[in-house]
Amino acid sequence: MKFSDYPDADLITQCIAGQQYAWDELIARYEKLIYSTALRTGLESYEADEIFQNVCLILLKELKNLRQTNSLGAWLVTTTRRECWALWRHDKAKLEELDEQLASDESPENLAQHVEDAQKVTSALKQLGEPCHQLLWRLYFNEENSSYAEIARDLNIPPNSIGPTRSRCLEKLKIILISKNF
Repeated sequence: MKFSDYPDADLITQCIAGQQYAWDELIARYEKLIYSTALRTGLESYEADEIFQNVCLILLKELKNLRQTNSLGAWLVTTTRRECWALWRHDKAKLEELDEQLASDESPENLAQHVEDAQKVTSALKQLGEPCHQLLWRLYFNEENSSYAEIARDLNIPPNSIGPTRSRCLEKLKIILISKNF
């Protein structure tokens, strides 16, 4: 089993035992959640960097005390929001804006579930062979918006086959997700 397939509870146990690879995997798994939570509160990227570091330190200190490891994502969202609030505590206008933002945001559990689902899809996507992996990556995940002609040229497939190939690739991805109980 690859480290990326380990449940949070196993990674936490290994982190407590001093396994660096487990810590690296845990942070990689939740980095986007922590950053996106901080950025959604209106912080600048340099402030989100500071929040990320603070939350990671808090997590490291609290690993032994975590009781519900199956809700680690929600715990991280709550901790990140608290750290954002602490950063803004001295600026009343920003604090009022943050309170409004937090009141309208999704619950920590929902945000964590979105990240977990995205991680599952990314993991399943890595299991696809070529050209499916590259095609789906270019169509749905790549930040560059490539035209069908560019994608077809890069993948060496006819432009009019992208739609049918995409359908077959999505079906393969669905089978992988179902077979892994994702």
